[in-house]
Amino acid sequence: MERGLATGLRMLAYRARTEAEVRTRLARRYTPDVVTQTVALLKARRFLDDTAFARGWRESRERRRPRGEALLRQELLRRGVAPDVIEDALHGFDAASNAYQASHRLARRISGTTSREFGRRIWRHLQRKGFEQEVIRETVERLWQELPELYHSQVDPYSEGQESIYTEKWP
Repeated sequence: MERGLATGLRMLAYRARTEAEVRTRLARRYTPDVVTQTVALLKARRFLDDTAFARGWRESRERRRPRGEALLRQELLRRGVAPDVIEDALHGFDAASNAYQASHRLARRISGTTSREFGRRIWRHLQRKGFEQEVIRETVERLWQELPELYHSQVDPYSEGQESIYTEKWP
C-alpha cells in the first residue's frame, strides 16, 4: 500500500491526472486492492479530483492551445473524465474567443494572401481544432476585417471582378 501511494504521489507531482489515469498506471504494478486503497486515499486527501482536473485542462487549453468544445470534450473523455463532470467544466465555454485566439497568429502570417486563400487556410486550421462551422465563419470574417489593409496585398474585396469577403463561401 505504501509503495502504491508513493507511486501515485510521484505521478501527481509530475502533472495533474484523472482517477482513471492513476488507476490504469497503478494497475500495471499493483494488485486491485492496493490500487483501490491508493485511489481512495488520494481522493480523501484531495490530490485526485476529476472536477479540478477538467477545469484545469480547459483553462490550460484556452491559454496555450485553444480547441473547440467538441475536441475538448473528446480529450477529457479519453482521459476518463465522466460526461457530467465534463459538462460542468465546459459550462460557459466561449468558442468565438477561443477560435480567434487559435487562429490569430496564422492570420498574421498569411495576411498577404487573397481573401479566398486566407479564408480557406483559416477555415481548415480551425476545423482541425474542433470548432463548429458558424464559429469558424465568424472568426474568418473578423480576422479579415481586422488585418491592416497593407497586409491584404493590394486585394480589395469590394473591387469589381473579385468576390466580396462576405458573400464568398469557404469550404
